[in-house]
Amino acid sequence: MTPETLSSPIPLRTDAGKPLPVTYVSDLQAMPAALAPDSDAAIWTRAVPEDVQDWLDQLPAETLPSGRIVLTSDQVSDGVADLFAAQGIATTAPLDWLRADAERMARTVAQLAGTDLVRLRLEPVFDNACSKLHIDHVMARLICTYRGPGTVLALDSNSDVAAQTVPTGLPVLLKGKLWPGGSLPSLRHRSPAILGSGLSRLVLVLEGCTEKDIIPAYDEIYQS
Repeated sequence: MTPETLSSPIPLRTDAGKPLPVTYVSDLQAMPAALAPDSDAAIWTRAVPEDVQDWLDQLPAETLPSGRIVLTSDQVSDGVADLFAAQGIATTAPLDWLRADAERMARTVAQLAGTDLVRLRLEPVFDNACSKLHIDHVMARLICTYRGPGTVLALDSNSDVAAQTVPTGLPVLLKGKLWPGGSLPSLRHRSPAILGSGLSRLVLVLEGCTEKDIIPAYDEIYQS
């Protein structure tokens, strides 16, 4: 199974009609180059296969996997499988697709960061999580919401008036505070507000990681 491409993505715009500094790409490999001076994020306009999305949406919320591991991109497929296995979720064709999807994205992130390692977070979210619009203290971070509402993007850190939401299943690659060039990105993001809604999310987060970036209190070094 391979991701389908959305033929006509709808640009994210503020309520005043101004487009957000986001570039849409039809191929994963084009995401890094899309982070140009006038673009703070790249969104891959693919569609998750229907059977994979159905499988993800039907998983009991209490069994959704959770983990924060540092590993090489070559280990990502096995690492993701282990996180699901720890929750008693057996390997299936949809899980195989998700494992391969995560590994493809991890390779792209590692290449962009120029690192051998990536930090992978796969976690369920049942509340408002990171509720404030912010810019991450990293060079770049990729976020893919596999289940539930996607990441919220906006320009103004003090208001949600112009906020727009990345569709479920579409990876977004965001510049961080450490992006080379000396100036901060203008685009900010936050988690969607779902507390009390009964909704649950499953979010994959990837970023380049060096040995000195490892935080022993939080990061688990993956042992295959």
